[in-house]
Order: sequence, then structure tokens, then C-alpha cells
Amino acid sequence: MKNIASIVANYLLKKTSREERENLADWENRSPQNKAFLKSMEDYWNQTGEEYKLNPRIEIARQRILARMNADQAKQQRLKPISYLLRIAAAAILIVAVAGISVYIANETGFFSQNNWVVVSTDAGQQSKITLPDGTEVWLNAATEVSYCANQDYRRVKLTGEAYFEVEHAPDFPFVVETKDVAIRVLGTKFSVSHYPESKITEASLLTGKITASALQSNENVAIVPGQKIAYDAEIKEFVKTALKGKNHVAWRYGILVFDNESFNDLIQKLERYYAVDFIYEESDFEDIHYTGTLDNLSIEKVLEFINLTIPVAYEIDNKTINLNSK
Repeated sequence: MKNIASIVANYLLKKTSREERENLADWENRSPQNKAFLKSMEDYWNQTGEEYKLNPRIEIARQRILARMNADQAKQQRLKPISYLLRIAAAAILIVAVAGISVYIANETGFFSQNNWVVVSTDAGQQSKITLPDGTEVWLNAATEVSYCANQDYRRVKLTGEAYFEVEHAPDFPFVVETKDVAIRVLGTKFSVSHYPESKITEASLLTGKITASALQSNENVAIVPGQKIAYDAEIKEFVKTALKGKNHVAWRYGILVFDNESFNDLIQKLERYYAVDFIYEESDFEDIHYTGTLDNLSIEKVLEFINLTIPVAYEIDNKTINLNSK
């Protein structure tokens, strides 16, 4: 069957073929949820007037349409103003409809919903990329969970773990990423955020745009510009701002692990998440040890060999369990 999102798009435009109508009817009759969802897409399509301005997802899509139409601006200016606006609105709603369908289908085939929040997660040793309904792209690192609501009139994401975001620009509808301790507010930008449950630190690194981070348990807040990163320590309730070193903070997207004077415990935690292994060792034997190095798409065996060049350690690999002993 042709992609159902494309069929629904043609249905809203009244351009379906006979085969598409049959496929759509078959899909709609498979479940009450499908029928209800198609009805909601028709409702979006039939919205008029000021309702466009009240729905941020439609406004976001409208702005995306405007950007794409710039190349054809001269032609569009010859249209009557009301015709031009209706075409933009219709195209915007179409994007929202297709995005909504995509999210729905994703829910049916791997995602799960919790109180209207769509939850996406990766296990240790896995990475994933998703596209949110507003067009924002998110890359999830290993052992990460991202949740977002596809139905609310704002853009809000909850994060546990590490993710890289490329946020669709929409000045009137800020995008917020929340960790346990920090809320990060953006407009349109590229940035990464990291906060794992076992850590008291939340980090955010900025490539383009601007972000503002606010502590949830205090009045502390800080803004950064491209080339900077912030780290919030929940224990002392303070932000620290530093300069980025290249693109080390997003190197994991390409299979590269970069360590800059990492404590041995932090090193091991990252390796456990990335390679889906368990290390067994005495923390007291390595408490004063730090590691600096770059591991570029290496197997866990090669990683241990490289680490052993600077940190004398004996290791024994038993399937997914690795025993470490100081030499």
C-alpha cells in the first residue's frame, strides 16, 4: 500500500485515485482509532479564519511553507491576497496533517503513548533519530528517553539521557527541553543536551542560535551563544559556562567518543551505555584516575587496548561483562 500519509494528503485535496480511496477506506475500517484520527485530520483541514493563528503547529507549518515559497515569490504576488493566504493556510494544515499521521503511525509501530505524551527511547548500545510534528529533528544517544506531546499548543520535550536537536524556527512558539533539574528554552537552533539519571550534572552545548537555561529548583538562569556550553550542578545549584572544544559534544552521532580529562567512573559509564556492556571493578582502585582521548568507531576490545596504553588495567571479557583490575 502507498504511504497512508500521502493518501490522506490526497484525500484532503480531493485528488485520490480509486485505488487510493479503497486503500484509505480499508485502513479507516481497521480500527476505531484510525477512523477517529482521519476525522481529526479533516477537522484540521476545515479550520478557518483566526483558528489558524491559535494553533502553534499550524503557525509553524505556515512559516515553513512561506520559506519554501520564497523562490516563487514573484508569481505568488500576482495572486489575489485572499487566495494567497488560503493557499498558505491549506498547505500549512496539510503539513500538520501529514506530520500528525506520521506520529500516529509511529505510535502504532514502535513508539508508545502515555497520557497524550509520545515516548521514544533507546537502549544501551543503540542510537535513533526522530522528527517531531513541528519538523524539529532529534538524535537520541544510547540509553536515552525523549517524550513530547503532539496535541498541546506548545512545543515541550522531556529528556533523560543525551540528545542533539535541530529545532524548527518559530518565534511565537518557543521550544523547551526539560531535564530533571533544568529547562532549556530555544527559538530555532542546533544544540545538544545531556542529563543521565545517575548524574547530578545537566549539560547543554550550542552550535547555532541562542538558548536560555533555567534551574527548576532555583532562580538561576543563564544564556549562551554559539560555541559555548553550560553545565548545571544540581548539588550546589550553580551554572558554569565554558567554551566548546570543536564539535566534541556531538561526535557520538558519528560513532566517535571524545573524553577530556574524564574521571574513570564517568569514562566507564559512557562505555557501558555506548557498547551495552557491564563493567565490574573496584571504584576505589581508580578514583584518582582521569582519561583523555578519542575513540573513533572502535570495537570494545580495541577500546580497552587503547585505554590500557595510558591507564594500566587488566581486563577480562565474558560476553557482555568486563572485569577490570588495576595493575
